[in-house]
Amino acid sequence: EDDAANEMFQAEQYFDQAVNAQVANDSLYNLALKGGEGKKGFLSIINDYSGTDAANLAHYYAGMAYLNTGKFKEAVEHLEQFKTKDDILSAMALGGTGDAFAQLKDNKSALEYYEKAVKASDNEVTAPRFMFKAAQLQLAANKKAEALKYFNDIKEKYETSPEGMNIDAHIAMAE
Repeated sequence: EDDAANEMFQAEQYFDQAVNAQVANDSLYNLALKGGEGKKGFLSIINDYSGTDAANLAHYYAGMAYLNTGKFKEAVEHLEQFKTKDDILSAMALGGTGDAFAQLKDNKSALEYYEKAVKASDNEVTAPRFMFKAAQLQLAANKKAEALKYFNDIKEKYETSPEGMNIDAHIAMAE
């Protein structure tokens, strides 16, 4: 387990650098996935430390790295294997899975995962984000009443969130 945690550190560094990079940085995500500087990447950690907490967390990171590099099927595979009791991480993983399905043009599955993400945590960051994405999918499917319900929920509960800023305009569109 200590070895796994030690290996995770470098992969997480690459991942964080990729997330914080000003430009889309596929090479940093790929280093996080495949390893570098003599350390394993998330994929090796999953294989070599199967069943450990590190391998479980590596599934989350690998899924998000694949999501950010446009490999949506791989993102879904890894995010669906990630298990956590942390409600915010759970919401992030479920929402990320929704994003991958949306990119794969599977709006039904995307909506299902956005709804699960909203249920997983009612925090100020993930809940309005995934409510908004669900509402947009509903609008695209011409289900205005369902979209309106999400927009109204955002207005009621999360008005100060980024999604809440122009919510009245979205409500007007859905009405």
